[in-house]
Amino acid sequence: MEDHHILRRNLQEEILTYKYINGYPMFQIMEYFKSEKEKLISNLDHVQKKVEATRKTTKLNDAISEWLNDAVKLTEEVENQEIEIESEMGTPTPDEYSFTHIIGTIYELHCDIIKKMKKLNAKCEFESFSSPIPGLVYFSSGNFMCFKSTEKASNEILEALQDDSNLIVGLYGRKGSGKTTLVKTLAEKAKYLKIFNVVIFVIVPPNPNIKRIQDQIADSLNLKLDKGTEFERARQIYLTLSNMDRMLVILDDVRTKLELEDIGIPCDNSEGNKILLTTRRKTQCNLIGCQRKIHLGSISKREAWKLFKKHSSIDNETPSNISKVGHEVAVECQGLPGRIKDVGTSLKSEPIEHWNELLNSLRHSMARYQIYISFRGEDTGCSFAGYLYRALCREGFKTFMDDGRLEGGDEISPSLVKMIEASRLSIVVFSQNYAKSCLCLDELATILKFKETKNQVVWPIFYKVEPTDIRHQKNNYEKALAEHDEKFANDPEKVQRWRSTLSKIVDMSGFSYTAGYEYKFIQDMVERANNIKKYDLYLQSWDMD
Repeated sequence: MEDHHILRRNLQEEILTYKYINGYPMFQIMEYFKSEKEKLISNLDHVQKKVEATRKTTKLNDAISEWLNDAVKLTEEVENQEIEIESEMGTPTPDEYSFTHIIGTIYELHCDIIKKMKKLNAKCEFESFSSPIPGLVYFSSGNFMCFKSTEKASNEILEALQDDSNLIVGLYGRKGSGKTTLVKTLAEKAKYLKIFNVVIFVIVPPNPNIKRIQDQIADSLNLKLDKGTEFERARQIYLTLSNMDRMLVILDDVRTKLELEDIGIPCDNSEGNKILLTTRRKTQCNLIGCQRKIHLGSISKREAWKLFKKHSSIDNETPSNISKVGHEVAVECQGLPGRIKDVGTSLKSEPIEHWNELLNSLRHSMARYQIYISFRGEDTGCSFAGYLYRALCREGFKTFMDDGRLEGGDEISPSLVKMIEASRLSIVVFSQNYAKSCLCLDELATILKFKETKNQVVWPIFYKVEPTDIRHQKNNYEKALAEHDEKFANDPEKVQRWRSTLSKIVDMSGFSYTAGYEYKFIQDMVERANNIKKYDLYLQSWDMD
């Protein structure tokens, strides 16, 4: 072993002093090699740092990308050559090597690499390192307006897609917020920035049909799927997608849980592949397993008014009464660009009467609370009414039930009146002691008022109580109203109004529960709420976070 080290040291010394065919000492060649190598590493480090600092705001020029790729490859080649030379110098014994052969090999390898390094180092000075990235409008088709909320979500999505720790990125926002338009525009921007080589866009049906989704993917890839089961088709798609490098799959309008493997979408980002989905609810992002969840918020009132004027053709010559109503309409659209465009377009050239009608309609359909539940807390607050409230919320309805925080003694508070007015549907849970509460009776009178003046809908539920007891004020209802007669002896009209309200509400079509599984009855009520359009109502689909 000691003889081997002495031999190797002697060989290195002889190589450094050896003069080859062209007359240059070998040590000069090796020093030149070392100098160019250090320069290349320094240039590569400088360019990479500059790229990292500017990649979010500018697009890297093609020449820079090409130089970086070549520099990285050449650095690896240099390292491999040094390993090869080290091996040549370390393994021979006096009987096994040819000194001339070793010198020639080292010289040829060094000269070849030196030429490549010198060429790359000379190209490191770039006239234009990068160019500004155009705004979203540049990548859009049609009349696209970029709002502050759009720009914010766009930047967050691009950042998330370039983060290796994210495979699935979710964009959630209310219907009409512009999610589809944004992801389509971002797909074009991502291709421009060369983040992805392939982008596949899939519209997910409300009730996901795996074969329809698979067909859309196949069409995007010009892939002819074999006739077979969903599993066989999924395998064919999987094998095709797995061979792709830097691919983005966009799943638009996901409304329920999807098993990506069942479709054939690879669930790893080893090749830089990513999945971007849009949905109306943040909870849906959790079901799919998004590592990053990004919210697309509403646009500002100023942006809404600007967009509305554009699509309704309001200008300086528009009569002031129409402009005033138009401004209120824009506000009632609650910052949803899709709704603003549709409403603005529908009002173009229409008379003021139509504008006022639509404004009233919007005030109902875009109400903050779709459903108001009236109940007596001591009777059903912690049981039936509470279960109904949670079931409606889970289904996506914006629902309100007073838990006592807004109550103002025995009289209904202005806050409760606003909540009832803002609802499109009121559900009244009549229980045995409902009429004991003055607040409940005031709520009931307010509900009837808005039914008559604003065409709101009322669903009476008779929970373990006979409708005839309410209609004719018998049993518990008779006792409760008698107590109110005594209490409000100085205001007999109040109690008479309550009596009249009870009779009118009970005369409406209602639903009775006497016994059985409460959850089945509640499920039926939720289904009726989902089918409420059959009653010519419009309930906006609200998104629950």
